[in-house]
Amino acid sequence: MLQNPATHLALTAPKTRQQLEANLTVLHTPLLSPQEVASWQEYGDLIYGTGQDAFDTQWI
Repeated sequence: MLQNPATHLALTAPKTRQQLEANLTVLHTPLLSPQEVASWQEYGDLIYGTGQDAFDTQWI
């Protein structure tokens, strides 16, 4: 997540100028609200687990 304070760099690999311009639009978009961040974090935890266990599955 780009809002994580531990994130210092995000790399992209656009193949065309159009892809590069699309990637750069993120620099002009507003930050997510705390509610949106929490919602996406909940979704990520559901899909990938909370990191407590390599086989963490919360949907069971």
